[in-house]
Amino acid sequence: MSDATLWQRLLPQALGAAVSPLLLLGQLAQLIGSDTLRLQLRRSAAYLLGASLVVVIWSWIGGWIANRLPQNQGGPDPVAAVVQLMLGLALACMSLRILVRNENGSLAVEATDTAEAKPASLGLERALLSGTSLMAVNLTSLVLFLPASQDIGRSGLPWPVRLSAWLVLDLLTLLPVWFPPLLLLLSGTAGHRLLRSLGSWVQLHRRSIDGAVAAGFAALLLARGLADL
Repeated sequence: MSDATLWQRLLPQALGAAVSPLLLLGQLAQLIGSDTLRLQLRRSAAYLLGASLVVVIWSWIGGWIANRLPQNQGGPDPVAAVVQLMLGLALACMSLRILVRNENGSLAVEATDTAEAKPASLGLERALLSGTSLMAVNLTSLVLFLPASQDIGRSGLPWPVRLSAWLVLDLLTLLPVWFPPLLLLLSGTAGHRLLRSLGSWVQLHRRSIDGAVAAGFAALLLARGLADL
């Protein structure tokens, strides 16, 4: 696999893994409230650490599996085809489940959502556990992360190229976690207002975003899986 082919396959999946309303709302809960900016950023850093630990574990598992599979030699790739078809079907089922819940008008949210809606009482330990748990249950990101990690591990490219690809994959997957505190640091009060507006909009449209992402990337993975046969 060439460098260009790897990045062409990697970037769409990494960007899809970054679209996580639940993870974003969890981080916004650390940054919005009546506490001082310093305390908010400390909680945000703990949340980021928790989410990062999960992504590091995902990276290790993805690399461990990929190193035990044959390298991609170009042309038909049954290994990649099977992985992408299975994960594409999983995403399609997730999308269907989300859409059915929307059509039924369900207003129920996960217990983690309810917990994240009360930022004032969050401590550093709870923020750390929130980041870990919300990333761990973020199945849409995981389903897109796995085939991307397989592409990197089986590419046969030099280690510096693969390490840079892993870094980009991890950073993009964690985008909804590290970008809000960076925005707050750079923009101050204006950043607070923007984050509040963003949080309200994402909360209102969260299930629609989840469903659209799952459906769109299910189609992508299924198409790639069929092309790799």
